[in-house]
Order: sequence, then structure tokens, then C-alpha cells
Amino acid sequence: MNTMRRKDREVTDKQAIIEIIESCQCCRIGFQDEGEVYIVPMNFGYEDNG
Repeated sequence: MNTMRRKDREVTDKQAIIEIIESCQCCRIGFQDEGEVYIVPMNFGYEDNG
């Protein structure tokens, strides 16, 4: 089950989400595996279909 960990930091306004995405050139994905923490920077693209 995916749930937002910090509801006080959740962004739900579509225009605010678009502004965040358009202001970034990369995103960083963080995860933990067998006690090790990894952060992977990634370039991305998106298309607004709505």
C-alpha cells in the first residue's frame, strides 16, 4: 500500500504540481535496501494530458 508519509507536506493542487515539475531538471529517488541507503539522480520528461 502506498500512502503519503507526511500529509502536512502533500501537494494536491494540479497547478502547483506542474510548477514544481517545470522548475526541476532532475529528480532524486531515494530508497533503502538491506540496511544501505541509496539516492539516484534521474532526468525525466512528462506530458500533461489533462
